[in-house]
Amino acid sequence: MTGLTKTLVGAACALPLALAGTVVYVLASELIGVEGTCEEPEAVHRLAQVSAVPTPPAPPGATVVPGGSGAECLDDSGTEVWLTAWTSYAYDGTPEQVVDHYWTAARTAGWEPPKSRPKTIPGLLLDDVCFRKEVDGHPTLLSVTQSGRHEYAVTVNAVLDGSRPTC
Repeated sequence: MTGLTKTLVGAACALPLALAGTVVYVLASELIGVEGTCEEPEAVHRLAQVSAVPTPPAPPGATVVPGGSGAECLDDSGTEVWLTAWTSYAYDGTPEQVVDHYWTAARTAGWEPPKSRPKTIPGLLLDDVCFRKEVDGHPTLLSVTQSGRHEYAVTVNAVLDGSRPTC
């Protein structure tokens, strides 16, 4: 076979697979129930709500990273539309101090802590710290992650359809 013939045969074989994949996606979306997109007015409204959720303050001495705050809607992650708002900050303390701070501050602000404290080793937070709370009647997560040696992010997450997000 020539190169052109191989290309045409390959394209002819790929087209039915692509069409079948599209049909499966559309049917799965209908059966599973993909809830909305980021362009819908409800997503814009809920993202504004998520962005306004008060978070516990950063540990004393922490400084906000320039350009380290934002919010976004993600509707390309499967069947859920995620709404996320975050702030990043630099902090010279240890990961254990960060966990201790948020363990107290988040609980004081009404966030339910995980069943066990996340593990740390010198200089590294091994697991995200993830708290839960109902905000405006919607299940919401507050997570604290280490994004660099002395950099952390505090994130508020919710799912557009109001289902319970997971950490």
